[in-house]
Amino acid sequence: MKVTAIETIRLGEFPSILFLQIHTDEGLIGLGENCVGVETVETFIHESVAPRLLGKNPLNINAMHETLHQDFIGFGGSSVAMRAASSVDIALWDLFGQASGQPIYQLLGGKVRDKIRAYNTCAGSGYAKGSSNIDRNRKAQLGVVTDNQYEDLYAALNNPEELVASLKSMGMTAMKIWPFDEAAIRSGGQTIFPADLAEPVDIFRRAREAAGPDFDIMLEMHSLWSVPAATVIAHAVEEYSPFWVEDPFRHESTDALIRFRRSINSPLTVGETTGGRWDHHRLLSSQAVDHLMVDPGWVGGITEANKVISLASTYGVPVAPHDCTGPVVLTVGTHLGVAFANVELQEMVRNFYFGWYADMVTVLPKLERGFLEPPSSPGLGTALQPGINKRSDALVRWSRLD
Repeated sequence: MKVTAIETIRLGEFPSILFLQIHTDEGLIGLGENCVGVETVETFIHESVAPRLLGKNPLNINAMHETLHQDFIGFGGSSVAMRAASSVDIALWDLFGQASGQPIYQLLGGKVRDKIRAYNTCAGSGYAKGSSNIDRNRKAQLGVVTDNQYEDLYAALNNPEELVASLKSMGMTAMKIWPFDEAAIRSGGQTIFPADLAEPVDIFRRAREAAGPDFDIMLEMHSLWSVPAATVIAHAVEEYSPFWVEDPFRHESTDALIRFRRSINSPLTVGETTGGRWDHHRLLSSQAVDHLMVDPGWVGGITEANKVISLASTYGVPVAPHDCTGPVVLTVGTHLGVAFANVELQEMVRNFYFGWYADMVTVLPKLERGFLEPPSSPGLGTALQPGINKRSDALVRWSRLD
């Protein structure tokens, strides 16, 4: 088998998503995906990855992984190069599964469980239609609020009691909210004023009182704060038992991460925007991280996620794959979730799951009473819906074998 073409697809309606299809001479097509800054990722794929992948055997995944990780420059963190390599790696594993007739979880060694507990990230329908690299304010995140029953960001900010009741009615046992973001936008994140602290703390209080003790609530902070401000916030919500405090500030400074963790009593999670195993090793060896977040689309694909999850197990740190990105990454995370014992949770956005995700791919992980189960068909077990690349807002680019 050899790679004959690489196809990338961007959609005007969802400017933060990129789909990748790797075509082969045997008719098999591998599916990958990426999110945020995707026009640049697309260019890198065609400019720097395609010349090294076209004509090669796609089943030699380790060889391609090593080739792309030996780039001379630009391959650090969750860089453009890393995200491009992640998309390709996911598509190559999809081809491997299709060629061998096995689902991804089986290729990873088989199941340790049949399904993985999910938690709902409370985004709404407008959240996927902008770029989180450009605008983090509340109006941009909310977008145009419709009468969709899963406008969960609006609900989290305005009626957390109804939000919790709705999630519980579906069997969900955990959710993630971010009521402090707007305060960070106003202050620049270096400090939080008492007036700005009161409203979001009250939102968290209301959510906890509605949820009771048997429902987990995560606090997302989107790396918007300074260490002192984040510390004030963590102490302010501590009595409401957050399952974790997530990404309170940019964590390039390991010393800052350690200092923060020592000053709070709530569990800490970071990692979704972190690069490969070397960056995750820095986080884990700091002993400041209680839970590790991994995004297969940003960490280096399935190959690197495998290594990071295994590394985390040596530190006794559970892992929660990230998803507020796209249906392929959600599917990959669910495969990982049933294949690794130290994966504890899978993030999902029910607004996306019951909305545009289902419009993009043929199959999604099965959601039932708060648990996700990966497809059992070969490879990822899903494909792009027919005609996605023919949409009027589709921007399609090809690299082909001469």
